[in-house]
Amino acid sequence: MSKKKITDKDFAQMEKLPNNRNKYIKRGFNFYISYTLRVLIMFGLVAIIGLLIYFCFENGFSKTKTISLDYEEKDSIDYDIKLLDQQNNPFGSGALTPGNYYISDIIDDISTDLYYEYTLSEKADIKYTYSVDAALKIIDETSKRELSDGANFNLVEDTAKEEKNVNKIEIAQNINLDYDYYNKMAKSVKEMYSDKDSNINGYILLKLYINIETIHQDFDEPLNKDTSVEVKIPLLSNQVSIEKISDNNKKDSYVKHFSPEPAVELLLYVGIVLLILDTILFLLSVNFVIKTLPRKTPYCLIRDNILKHYNKIIVNSRKIPDLSGYNVIDCVSFKELLDAQKIIDKPIIYYEIIKKQKCIFVIINVTDAYRFILKEADID
Repeated sequence: MSKKKITDKDFAQMEKLPNNRNKYIKRGFNFYISYTLRVLIMFGLVAIIGLLIYFCFENGFSKTKTISLDYEEKDSIDYDIKLLDQQNNPFGSGALTPGNYYISDIIDDISTDLYYEYTLSEKADIKYTYSVDAALKIIDETSKRELSDGANFNLVEDTAKEEKNVNKIEIAQNINLDYDYYNKMAKSVKEMYSDKDSNINGYILLKLYINIETIHQDFDEPLNKDTSVEVKIPLLSNQVSIEKISDNNKKDSYVKHFSPEPAVELLLYVGIVLLILDTILFLLSVNFVIKTLPRKTPYCLIRDNILKHYNKIIVNSRKIPDLSGYNVIDCVSFKELLDAQKIIDKPIIYYEIIKKQKCIFVIINVTDAYRFILKEADID
């Protein structure tokens, strides 16, 4: 028995039958995941595995730990001036408290208190040594030549002390400096080198040398520090102004970097495996999204382009036009149909016979019907 070919006329004669199965049939539990939820689940898994990878690598490698021990330094000076002529002292006493300027020729001794303080943020064992030197400096300001090379005097020999489990040490050293002796010595040097073109100045550099060795439980080796408290006392001048030229009033830290924990190889291996799996899952997720994106076929592109550009002369029909009794003229292209429409000046009737596969464009005149059928199968 041969099959009969279905024509457009047959489609026009077909009637839509009512669907009598408008009842829900219980077929058991059906689990359904929407497209959006599936995409969210896939990329959510990628993110979760990424966090696990971060955890593995963060805790798998050895960490560098930093230990710091803060310390603070302070220094200061204080002094008294003793005059030569006690009986004719215009100031009424044998000593003068610190001030701005003093007449150099009436000064006998200068009693100077040198003070240094070293404070730690934590308790430790502290070993320290200190000494005091005085350096005589006589300089020709014209030639910038020093005339007192090697004129150094040790006033306090090295003194060693040790403090256990403390966080602060204090060094207070008094120096009674024979200012008149050093001033006369400077004058004799000046007389030896002075001439009309020379400009000779001098001063005493009083220096408290300090070496500190801090032993703390968190540091493998002792923490060594050298510092000094320096005082400049002018010579060969009419007036004397004592000046502290060191500045130890500051805060700082001892810092140690070390790796207390070795690398955990198991976490590193797990992290590498998860990284590979996460990469594969990410690529699969991207591939799924790309493949499931809605795409238009060449048929749909041509159809939509026609409907968009000629929407003013095209009308959509709910059913296929019945062309029985009309002289049907099949157009080779939509352009020919468009030429006929311009002559007849009738609207073009559009109907999609098979969704996304086949549609028909028709112009119905009095006795003629101009038809163009667009089919996906005819598009190369």
